[in-house]
Amino acid sequence: MKRLALTSHTVRCPLEDCSASLTVRTDPDAAPSRRHRDVATCSLLPPTAFVPPARTGYFADVAPPVPYLRGCGPMPRHCSRVACGKACLAILNAAEPGAGTVGCTSGVSDSLELARRTQSAGVLRVLWLHGA
Repeated sequence: MKRLALTSHTVRCPLEDCSASLTVRTDPDAAPSRRHRDVATCSLLPPTAFVPPARTGYFADVAPPVPYLRGCGPMPRHCSRVACGKACLAILNAAEPGAGTVGCTSGVSDSLELARRTQSAGVLRVLWLHGA
């Protein structure tokens, strides 16, 4: 398995509606519509440190059960993933040259066809079931 390259981009975040600087894991040999794979860092979401909670254990041979604290590292840990929905990946992949455009099919009732080409199966199912 080959290692993905890290690339830097500046995009307008669809969730926060402001400019964001991203570091993205990119596969340069992939198809243009699937080139950018994962967001490594985002300027809008700084990495948050957290301290893991202390774990509690119980003595098995004591009645009633007596709790005790099990060992826990005092060092804070950092999340290795970005916690947003990563909607910016779709924007980056669509902006790649050669990604292809989604054209109209017939001129009549194109919305479901465009949704089929661009949205996930879950969103398409909601549109199909609740559409007029």
